[in-house]
Amino acid sequence: MGELLIILIVLGILVIIGQVLLYLKRFGDKRGVWIQNILLNLLIGFISYTSFPDNYTASKMIALVLFAAGVVGFIMSIVGKKTTVGAKLLISISVIGGYLFLIFSI
Repeated sequence: MGELLIILIVLGILVIIGQVLLYLKRFGDKRGVWIQNILLNLLIGFISYTSFPDNYTASKMIALVLFAAGVVGFIMSIVGKKTTVGAKLLISISVIGGYLFLIFSI
């Protein structure tokens, strides 16, 4: 159980760093920050989805919806000529919501 706590703490630190960098003016428009956040979203979504047994369909669907919100935000940032606040909000909701859902899973 100690290893799981270490993984959750490291994920939490990465979430905080990623979100701070996403909203800093100097780093917010860089592709590396966006890719770091989408990879973090992918990791958290995968861990959340696979942590539930097969009969917890509602919890699995919530994990997938949170993951899909981040993917939509990332696609919005790629398609748009300029990064928008909406894309940043979708990725933030996805990463922070997915992490909180992972910790306090219903």
